[in-house]
Amino acid sequence: MVKLQLVAAALALCQTGLAASAKSKGTPKQRAKALLKKMTWEEKIAQMGGIRRLLTSGPVVDEANFESRYQYQHGNLGFGPMFNWALDALPLINEVREKQINDSRLNIPFITITDSVNGLFISGGTVFPSNLGMSSTFNLPLFEEVTAAIRDEQLSLGVTWVLSPPLDIGWEPRYGRIGELYGEDAYLVGEFGHKYVETMQETDKDGNVKVACTIKHFVYGESRGGVNAASQYSGINHLFNDQLRPYIRAIEASPLALMVSYATVDLVPMSMNEYMIQDILRGKLGFDGVVMSDAGSIANMYTQSKVATSYEDAALQALEAGLQMELSPGTPATFPLLISSVDNKKVAKLIDEAALNLLTLKIATGIFDNALPDETKANKTLRAASHLKLARTAARESIVLLKNDGILPKTPTKVALLGPFGKLLNFGSYAAINASSSKWGDSLHTSLKSALGEENVEFVAGVDLLDTTDNSGISDAVAAAKDAGFAVLVLGSLSVAMEDPLFKKRTDGEFFAHADLGFPGLQQQLLDAVLDAGVPTVLILTGGQPFVLNNSTLRSNAILHSLLGGEYTNHALVEVITGAVNPSGKLTVSMPQLSSAVPSFYDYLPSDDSPGGDSRLGFHSAWQWPVLQHYSPMPFGFGLSYTTFDISTPTATYKNGKVSVSVTVQNTGDVAGKEVVQVYHRPNTTVGIEFPVRRLVRFEKVDLKAGESKEVTFSIPYKDLGYYVNANFKVKGGLYNFWAGSSSRAEDLKAVNVTVTL
Repeated sequence: MVKLQLVAAALALCQTGLAASAKSKGTPKQRAKALLKKMTWEEKIAQMGGIRRLLTSGPVVDEANFESRYQYQHGNLGFGPMFNWALDALPLINEVREKQINDSRLNIPFITITDSVNGLFISGGTVFPSNLGMSSTFNLPLFEEVTAAIRDEQLSLGVTWVLSPPLDIGWEPRYGRIGELYGEDAYLVGEFGHKYVETMQETDKDGNVKVACTIKHFVYGESRGGVNAASQYSGINHLFNDQLRPYIRAIEASPLALMVSYATVDLVPMSMNEYMIQDILRGKLGFDGVVMSDAGSIANMYTQSKVATSYEDAALQALEAGLQMELSPGTPATFPLLISSVDNKKVAKLIDEAALNLLTLKIATGIFDNALPDETKANKTLRAASHLKLARTAARESIVLLKNDGILPKTPTKVALLGPFGKLLNFGSYAAINASSSKWGDSLHTSLKSALGEENVEFVAGVDLLDTTDNSGISDAVAAAKDAGFAVLVLGSLSVAMEDPLFKKRTDGEFFAHADLGFPGLQQQLLDAVLDAGVPTVLILTGGQPFVLNNSTLRSNAILHSLLGGEYTNHALVEVITGAVNPSGKLTVSMPQLSSAVPSFYDYLPSDDSPGGDSRLGFHSAWQWPVLQHYSPMPFGFGLSYTTFDISTPTATYKNGKVSVSVTVQNTGDVAGKEVVQVYHRPNTTVGIEFPVRRLVRFEKVDLKAGESKEVTFSIPYKDLGYYVNANFKVKGGLYNFWAGSSSRAEDLKAVNVTVTL
């Protein structure tokens, strides 16, 4: 490729609109069909891939990579390294975009596609909480505002296609990617996924989709042992009632793309799973958007799963199963090998369908007509004051208070900040930040010093993130705790980007699994030593995972989970500790009692908790040794406040095809606070399947002043009470059990029954 240079006249042309040949009238699909007729075989195949990593660090354009891929992979662009600064990268990306528009035969532009978890995939944007942090707010209106802010920042860089939202249900707590997910409940995941798609794909004044969404990973989240990319088992009833429920809800918002997982499901790799893609996704669920691979998943059919005889055979099987775009970060890409099947009419038809879908998506997002992104506008959009305010609010509402013996809120005169995370930023493996650099946010050490004064905060790491051989710093940490009389420990699991200097100490995020759900290294020993010293202690958990809180850990006076809360995490933690903010977050993944006591999700089947022998043992326990109940003491929906709330016994009526459930919520404490009212349900009897002990069906976050009351009414159409039997949806009339309360725990719920007549 000739060295890329900006040409003023050509740039001016692009800023007034893209190639005139693409500006025909009609729907996106009509325009795409007209364009498809002009395309060669090679040009169609090229739309099915892209240059995933355009830039190298610097940033500079990786011209060797570009040239090696361009001929048969020029449908889309990806940014490359996460630590490149957005405003430095944008001029280079615009050069490549402009050259494609001007020099390609049909002036078909690249579409820019990136991941979008905490915000931008590259540095320089607002760093919002992870998906797990956002879901713990239980605040869909706030999530909508955050998603709109992320969308606008993506658009300012010319990103019109994102690889979000992930709709995996987090039933496997050992899975390292829990922090990227919205939690363990299918209804909650579906609501957040639907809201994300609806907001991200909002149309502009010209009717163009602002940013296309990719719902993913179809299907995943329950890999064996939590191992990344491992296989999973899923019967048809489990798929439809659990794993597919979020997809069914999100598809109602018409996402333009879907990514299959790189897992093997029911022994068939998803990239060649024709039954799942054609019969279920296309046929039963009616999805008609682009279906794409996960990174390298087609090549894995040949190299890993041994279900293909060659890369070309893998490509053919994936195409025939229904894949239309290959996400290939490196070599080899397989879809370019389809060029040898030019005379195969079946292959030609499938490639036409794929290219048509991809062109339709491109035209629908306006990239044929809109100007290239303007650097001045991008500078004003990225990290706008309104976006930073939203990030701060989201961080405040995402923090979950798990235990408090009355020690909080407190403004101590002196604090010993202990643990290896005290000076680090732990926001997630898709957060474009350097965990050790203040450029991306303030550490808890910095935030505490700002609040209490530098002379009143002593930091001692005590132990390493991972090392188990050096405990020499524990005595210094205990001495600091005794001297201060108040200890704040930050312990957990590091989740950072692959480019981070601390990557080799990472224990959470993609590519990781947790055989032990306790703290890595000697962190538990540090905590035990401080607690043994009798110092008042606040424990802060950090990481995108649930942790086992053993009996020693539960001696902590207060426990908070920060859930990868974005760049304002540590400011928000100080505000929570001092009482400037009343915590209102709720867990969206249950906390296991032991690493081996899994699964730990709250909506288990009644038969999962029937150990037998109750009369002989004298007690009921799912795990007889050690003696544990099936449900977690800190399950889904659980979270404490500095005030108290009373949620009345619900009333329920059924009329005109809808169940109406009403409660009165009162703040019975002496400070303002926010409570999440949660409604669960279960049919009294079912036909064809066993139903969980209870399932979330509605929720609402309520903000109340001290002493204030509010009536909350939930309207639940009867279809929301249904379930699937062998992929067929059923709603049965009869008696239904409903519960309303502050968490999924039985002791936090009050019941009402209502009869549904169909």
